[in-house]
Amino acid sequence: MGISRFIRNVPDRGVRRSLEVVYEWVGRQVWMGAFADRTVFDREWDILVLLDACRVDLMAEVATEYDWLPSPADVEAGAIDSIAGSSKEWMRRTFTPAHAATLERTAYVTGNPFSAAVLGDGHPLGLLDEVWRYAWDDDAGTIRPEPLTDRAIRVCRSGEFDRVIVHYMQPHVPFLERPDLHAGYRPAHWGSPGSVVDPDEAGLDAWGRVRRGELDSDEVWAAYADNLRIGLESVATLRRNVDGTLIVSSDHGNAMGELGIWGHPDKPVSSVRRVPWIELEARDETTRQPTLEAESDRDREVSVDVQDRLTSLGYTE
Repeated sequence: MGISRFIRNVPDRGVRRSLEVVYEWVGRQVWMGAFADRTVFDREWDILVLLDACRVDLMAEVATEYDWLPSPADVEAGAIDSIAGSSKEWMRRTFTPAHAATLERTAYVTGNPFSAAVLGDGHPLGLLDEVWRYAWDDDAGTIRPEPLTDRAIRVCRSGEFDRVIVHYMQPHVPFLERPDLHAGYRPAHWGSPGSVVDPDEAGLDAWGRVRRGELDSDEVWAAYADNLRIGLESVATLRRNVDGTLIVSSDHGNAMGELGIWGHPDKPVSSVRRVPWIELEARDETTRQPTLEAESDRDREVSVDVQDRLTSLGYTE
C-alpha cells in the first residue's frame, strides 16, 4: 500500500490531516522538481499553440478522440517541463532580452490578460495582438477560442513573422459548458464594480471548491476535459488554415491536490510543471476566411478593466 493511500485510510480525521500535512511538506522538499531552464525559443517550431493550464494526463485522455493527435502514450512520452507554473511568470521568463532578435520576428496572439501587466507598450515582440481586449465574452467570463483562431490565421497568412504564438484560454476555468462550477461567475451583474466575485467567494474557483469538498472532483475533471475539447476544435481549424510546424503545448499545467497543491501557483509540482509538447504539420487549405479585425485595425480605443477579467479567471490578487 502506498503512503498516500495509507494516509487516506487512517480513520481519525485529525490524525489523517496531520499526516497529510507532514507528507505534503516532505514531498515538496523531495519530489517537487524544478522548472525548465530553456524557453520555447530553444526549440524548433513555426506556430506554437498554448492551451492554458492543460495537464499532460488530460491531453492524453482526450487525444484518442482526434485522429490528428498522437496516442495517449505518445502524448505522455512527448511531455516537457515548462519554464514556469503560471501564465504571468511564463511570459516574464519567456519574452526576455536574451531572445530579442527572435522576438522581433515573433507575433503573440493572446487571450490571456496578464499580457497587460507583463508586456505593456514597451514589449519586444514584432506583434502583440491582445485579442482579450476586444473579443472578450462578458457572459462567459473568458475569451472563447474562435476569435483567437481568426486572428492567428490572419497573422500567419500575412507572412510578416517567422514565428506565431497563439495563446488560448481553454481549458483554464471558467468551464464554458459548466459555468456553475466557477464561484466567481456573475453574468447578470457583469461590469458592475465589485460584483464579479462575491466577497465571501473570492478566489474560490473550481479547484478551491474541490479542495473544500464543495464539488466532486470527477465532475470538475469532466468539465475540464470538455473545456479542452472546445479548445482543440479551434486548434483543428487553425491547423488546416496555416502552414508550417505547429506545436500544441501549454504555458503550465494544473494541480489537483498533488502534494497539497491546487490550481497553478508558481510551484514546480509535476502536474503544474509538465506540459504537452505535440508536433504536427499544418497546411493551409483555406477552409476558413477570418473576419475579426484587431483593435488597431478598427482605429478605436478599447478601455477594459484588466483586473475584472483576471478575477473572472480566478485571479483575485
